[in-house]
Amino acid sequence: MRKKQVSIYIFIFIICGFIFCASVYALGSAPKKGPESDFDKEAFIESAKTDKVLKIGLLDCVTYALKNNSEILIKQIEPKLKEGDVKIARDEFEPDFTASYNLHNEASLSSSILTGAATSTYRDINFNAGISGKITTGTEYNLEFLNQRYKSNSAIQSINPYYATEPRITITQPLFRGSGILVNKADITIAKNNKQQSDESFKDEVMTVVTNTKAAYYNYIYFLENYSIAKASLQRARDLMEINKARYEKGLISSVDLLESEAAVAQREKTAIAAESSLKKAEDELKLITNLVDDPQLWNASIEAIDRPQTQVFETSLPDSLQNAFKYRPDYSAEKISLKSRDIRIKVAQNELMPTLDLTGSFGLNGLDRGYEQALDKVDTDFKDWTAGVKFTVPWGGTERAKYDQRKLEKAQALIAFKRLEQNIILEVRDKVREVDIQHRQFVAAGISKEKESQNYEAQKERYVAGQVSTHDMLDYQDALAQAELELMRSLIDYNIAIINLDKAEGLTLAKNDIQLED
Repeated sequence: MRKKQVSIYIFIFIICGFIFCASVYALGSAPKKGPESDFDKEAFIESAKTDKVLKIGLLDCVTYALKNNSEILIKQIEPKLKEGDVKIARDEFEPDFTASYNLHNEASLSSSILTGAATSTYRDINFNAGISGKITTGTEYNLEFLNQRYKSNSAIQSINPYYATEPRITITQPLFRGSGILVNKADITIAKNNKQQSDESFKDEVMTVVTNTKAAYYNYIYFLENYSIAKASLQRARDLMEINKARYEKGLISSVDLLESEAAVAQREKTAIAAESSLKKAEDELKLITNLVDDPQLWNASIEAIDRPQTQVFETSLPDSLQNAFKYRPDYSAEKISLKSRDIRIKVAQNELMPTLDLTGSFGLNGLDRGYEQALDKVDTDFKDWTAGVKFTVPWGGTERAKYDQRKLEKAQALIAFKRLEQNIILEVRDKVREVDIQHRQFVAAGISKEKESQNYEAQKERYVAGQVSTHDMLDYQDALAQAELELMRSLIDYNIAIINLDKAEGLTLAKNDIQLED
């Protein structure tokens, strides 16, 4: 077998292999169906029969919250969808394989005596294959392998039947409209930008969940302390009531004093019950945000918080915080990416204002003979088939100009929104920095207040024993101490939440919590 024949067969084999691989890839890429989980109500009912205590820290809560959060699961799918858009955009530059087979048979009355017969007949068979595509410069190519068998009853046909074969390449290169890498890769670049924006949006959602989870954990600690303070206040009232009972039996105080202390006990019992109710609601909110309500083993467990809020000074710097915000905030990064996409759309619209001027050319080698193998042998540079030309088109009307003006107006609109976002970030970060400082000073002041109220209460107890303070005043001192204890815890919680909010405003929530997102 001659070299040219071998080359042609290798070419056909490669094309067939290309089709096979593409088919296998398409079948292998089919999405796999995941297992479905059913709601096990019996497990929830069974766990309600036992009392469980779940000791949990702040990082544990964050882990639970991120594990099965529905909003995160939704946001996590979005980047994958955008990745699909990137693949779709790249498809424009993927080659296409085409193959065709046509059989044409015709019989008709002969219109010429040169035919040599009253009826003119011929049979034409065409088998063609090729690969066509486009590269990022806008160049379109078409590699073809053309084959024909022609047979007729014409007397003037010197070779009958004859086989004709021709490998041919055709190139079209735009010079103005549709030319250039930026214009042709615009859809791919924009799809990639959309994917990055989706990643930033997902990051922002994770930061929000982490921030809300940590705030819920600290609020739960506050209500724990609130309940503890309420019970301590109730116990002080009971101790005072027992003292008053003993004094009343000895005739040292009136029944009014005893009645007042008994009323205080009843009132503080109500306060303790209300504090317990608030604690349970806070516990449920923490279970909800951490998705513990979905766990049949833990949904009804009592939560024991093992981490405590930080009390040390958190150093802040407004300039550093602003730099962090403009460097790490996902929403700011997403808007910068959006502006880049708008610039690309403007460039594409501007390119579409230009006239079309395409250079076209093709080159092939012909082979013709009585047999197919002989026709392949005749494929030679002596039998060239080439064309060259220019295609020129000028757009008519204002559609392209209107699109170009629209893209520029959209960019101007986006720039205004971007500047507003920058201003809002500056104001938000400044507010969060101030809040950290203010809440820390509130915490320090509340600590001093609580210490003084505690000292005052101890002093008033001694005076009460000496009969120098009334029951009413003593109850007021107890209330003041409980209020100071509660304000101290509230200020500590608010201080820690202020730090959490500043981390989010700076875009550092994930880094501060050692959270890395998977691609």
